[in-house]
Amino acid sequence: MNLTNDQQLALAQRITDQFSGFIDNELSYQVEDMKDNDQLDHSYYVTHSDVESITKLVIDLIAVPVA
Repeated sequence: MNLTNDQQLALAQRITDQFSGFIDNELSYQVEDMKDNDQLDHSYYVTHSDVESITKLVIDLIAVPVA
């Protein structure tokens, strides 16, 4: 059985929703970890533009084929 176009879109949307939530949580966790390890200033707080930039970079890194 193959998925219909509507089923593919629905599945992709569900994965995207989960991925977006994961990115938000992981970004916050990693920022705190970097602060704890003195890799980031403790006064830093994530901005909306940082979230957009980091999310784009994560997607770009995932999209790069690994040899």
